[in-house]
Amino acid sequence: MKLISLLRTSLVAGAALVSQWAQAQTIARSSAVAVASDGRGGFNAAFGDSFTAASTGSSFSDIFTFERAIGFDAAASLTSSYLNNPSTKDLLITGLSLYRYDPATMGIIGTAVAGVDQGGFGSLPLDAWALAGFDLPGGDYALKVDGRVLGAGGGAFGGDLTIAPIPEPRAWGLLLGGLAAGAVLVRRRSGRT
Repeated sequence: MKLISLLRTSLVAGAALVSQWAQAQTIARSSAVAVASDGRGGFNAAFGDSFTAASTGSSFSDIFTFERAIGFDAAASLTSSYLNNPSTKDLLITGLSLYRYDPATMGIIGTAVAGVDQGGFGSLPLDAWALAGFDLPGGDYALKVDGRVLGAGGGAFGGDLTIAPIPEPRAWGLLLGGLAAGAVLVRRRSGRT
């Protein structure tokens, strides 16, 4: 009888340990962003994810990929919704970064080319994040969102990505030529009076 009781206790304790271990896992998801052309060589895209009570105790690292054939400027922002219990937020975003990405290995390459420039500070950081990257060469890129699911309420985050092409040297030449012509006209008119 004691042996059966000991076995039951061991099974219950083992199940509790496995349950805690399962909750402490990292959730890693990767998907391509769905882009909408802006009609000028750039695009806008939305990205996000949601977490349920089953994810409580887990950390997450979501990767949202995109490709650019030419140089570009990028800006992204992110906010989250969550239940704010008196002691802790149910969903805590801990990072937003832009990286180079290797589609063959599905891995992030090197260090961030752009990181957070607002939000994410203090003991309970704001869930308003933004980043910007300028004069980036064409290639494969990934937005990476890191965080933790702390409470049973879970939560969701959503963001937007804006990509604009870098003007070509010819466009800069036309712009500078137009400004110079305007300056000459202003100077001639001011000389007449």
